[in-house]
Amino acid sequence: MLPDLPLEIIENVLDSLAQDDIGLLYLQTCSLVCEVFLQLCRKHIFASMTINSRANLIVPERHSSTFVSILSTTPEIADHIRKLDWNISVEDFEDPLLPGILEKITKLKSLAINWDWAGPRWSENSLRSALLHLFHLPTLLRLEIYRIQDFVFTDLIPCVNLREFEFHWIEVTEHALLSTLPHESLRLHHLPFGSETSTAISKIGSSLRPDEKPIFNFAALRSVSCVFYEAKEFDASSQLFQYCSQLTDIDITIYSPPLTWAGIAKMLKSSIETLACLHFTTFMEDETGTADPLGGLVAELEEMRHQNVVEKIVFDVLVGSIFPHNRGDDWGLLDRVLTQPGWLKLKDVSLNILIRTNTFPQDELEDSFRSLPHTQFPRLSNISGLFQFSVNACTL
Repeated sequence: MLPDLPLEIIENVLDSLAQDDIGLLYLQTCSLVCEVFLQLCRKHIFASMTINSRANLIVPERHSSTFVSILSTTPEIADHIRKLDWNISVEDFEDPLLPGILEKITKLKSLAINWDWAGPRWSENSLRSALLHLFHLPTLLRLEIYRIQDFVFTDLIPCVNLREFEFHWIEVTEHALLSTLPHESLRLHHLPFGSETSTAISKIGSSLRPDEKPIFNFAALRSVSCVFYEAKEFDASSQLFQYCSQLTDIDITIYSPPLTWAGIAKMLKSSIETLACLHFTTFMEDETGTADPLGGLVAELEEMRHQNVVEKIVFDVLVGSIFPHNRGDDWGLLDRVLTQPGWLKLKDVSLNILIRTNTFPQDELEDSFRSLPHTQFPRLSNISGLFQFSVNACTL
């Protein structure tokens, strides 16, 4: 029986419940009350779906066979799917029903695809048409792809409203070009990418459509998040950043060694007049205990300080507990450069040190780092509200 309340109030209550209902267990229970509750709860229960998950999730995973069964029995559920995370298995390519089921989804906003290394080629597989259907939905705002060895950037040309494109462990190839094209190039707002993507990074800025326009127009790109393990990834990204002139936020991680921050100021130069938030993460593994703990970043900041609009800088430094660490004046160089003239808009500096250890406790090491604000950062520490500092330890 339907409760004696206006439908709008019931819907608002269920919407509010969904915000804090981890695992959606309460909503699933509510959906059993009556047909009206079922319809109202479905938009939350099926808004986000994960297929063939390889992680331990609070929400039980659905295998592709279950996914096919659900949408075959109740096809209207497809109207509620807004986010789809799919770890594609080899068996998925052998399911004759799966392509048709995927094409029932028409309002997707976020799609993550994790390709199976043992699967067929990206451009030649039984799911290709269904995948491109999802890619090219006008509602799609975010796309994330993993482990595709022959991805084709031209497949993204019809993604007219795509705003965020994230990729990890991919290689790119050429493919047959489209006969019809949207008027404009893709205008991303956020571009995250990870390791083993140097080829893709080097090509993403120069890839062209059949009409010689670039596939991606980076004039609207506002933020980039990236991880560098090798010099070739750093070098390829230098080419990419040349196309970006309006970045406001960057989040960059390096592993040192083998890398340092040398060259980052030049890399970001094209957006130096718009960059407001900088986040630098350094994974430090120095066996000698003498290397600069900030990986050469101070010299790059010195180069940037003469012309910038930076408001916030976050430094995350991750160190191991098995090697000795440089606790000397290299830290203090950061204090000096950030308190020199030139940082006209800087109002927030955070330095976070994370000690990675196999065993607890690491009290002596933690205490030595906790003394840094007094011994190495006197200037920043004396500016009220500017400097935030933390030291934490975690087990590997």
